[in-house]
Amino acid sequence: MLVTRYLMRNLLSATLFVALTLTAVIWLTQSLKLLELVANSDAPPLLFIKLVTLSLPRFLETILPISLVTAILFVYNKMIMDNELIVMRSCGFDQYAMARPALILAAGITAILLVLTTWLSPMSFSAMLQLRDSVKAQYSSFLLREGVFNTFDKNMTVYVRARSENGDLTGLMIHDMRDKTKPPVTITAKRGRIAMSGDVPNIIVFDGLRQQMDDDTSAITRLYFSRYTVEISSLGSEPRKRKRDANERTLPELLTPDVTNLQERRNRDLFLAEAIHRIVSPFNTLSYTMIALACILLGPFNRRGQNQKVMAAGMAVALVAMLSVFLANLSKKHLSADAALVTVTVVPIVLGFWALHLRGEQKIMDIIRALNAHFSRHREGVSA
Repeated sequence: MLVTRYLMRNLLSATLFVALTLTAVIWLTQSLKLLELVANSDAPPLLFIKLVTLSLPRFLETILPISLVTAILFVYNKMIMDNELIVMRSCGFDQYAMARPALILAAGITAILLVLTTWLSPMSFSAMLQLRDSVKAQYSSFLLREGVFNTFDKNMTVYVRARSENGDLTGLMIHDMRDKTKPPVTITAKRGRIAMSGDVPNIIVFDGLRQQMDDDTSAITRLYFSRYTVEISSLGSEPRKRKRDANERTLPELLTPDVTNLQERRNRDLFLAEAIHRIVSPFNTLSYTMIALACILLGPFNRRGQNQKVMAAGMAVALVAMLSVFLANLSKKHLSADAALVTVTVVPIVLGFWALHLRGEQKIMDIIRALNAHFSRHREGVSA
């Protein structure tokens, strides 16, 4: 239908514009941490692009529903001010006919979000964390920030007072506890630099002092040197295999934990709560859409704008979103909260479909008129 295509085109273009804008803003702010990691580690720029790209699906889970609601409120409000929806209503279009394009778009975004939350987002998030740890492990020798104690692998601490543009280090202190069979070693040096021996990073220090205390005699051994090499090969090794959290697991992995693993057996309820949240959260898009459509389409149209309706829709969507986040976090400790989470998501959808029906709108208007009459009588009684 021509009108449906017209509405769909306007809604889709507005949704894409808002989504791209929000993605650019959030992507930029969130990627600053990753940029600092890659820049300080002297890692290839391609790694930064990979890290930022892998973090994108998680942002889209929040961006897409917000973009659609913003587009619905903007497009429908503009069409009311331009008399387009007023003409459509005069021509016999019911609420469903005017809401159909938004519902179709909401259903499509819900399907996309289901793919994101159940599969793509956890996989990309896990890959991003793994790549980030790999960057820290392989390029950690370059992550020497000035004026702070840089700790590597919990067994080695390096302090650098200053670092020149050509990479030379000044004012170094190194505390090495990696060899558990020997006492810790403390090295101070006036200057130094990082050098690669094949794939192994080393710190070469000049004009310094190496100190080590004997545990038996408490005597301190001092060695003055003009040049000394500190091997840090362990910092260039592969990162240790870490345990994946619930938000890094796909839906099948959450529903079928390894029963032979004690830790996964203990986290079974946590995994189940996360799985339910992954399934339910995409339907928030439909919930937000129904709230926006019900607020903007029900009742008479005002050609001067629907500011009050838009504000009411925004507050209602924000309330449902906050309740969903609160219940999703609560369900990780109390699995029974999942029932409330499902209710908060489903109720606006059901009420929205009912309200957009002609009889539903009439009943809502009757309730509003009855409430107005009641408050009017109450005010008259107080005045008398």
